[in-house]
Amino acid sequence: MIAPNKYVQTSHSILGQAAEILTLRRSGMSISSLWDEVKAKKHISYERFILSLDFLYAVGLVDLHEGTLLWRH
Repeated sequence: MIAPNKYVQTSHSILGQAAEILTLRRSGMSISSLWDEVKAKKHISYERFILSLDFLYAVGLVDLHEGTLLWRH
């Protein structure tokens, strides 16, 4: 369920949840601080959060350096 289709809403797809995570990005964030923000503002399980981060990494939008998330443009 990476992409939305007629059975999976955009907000429930990995692509949609990754987009929601991108709205919360800030420079200098750790994974745990990003998770704290996602948990407080979005209804995403931890498993889906990690899958969304994996997707963002796979497409080259985020990287991890010394415990800090680096966001690409």
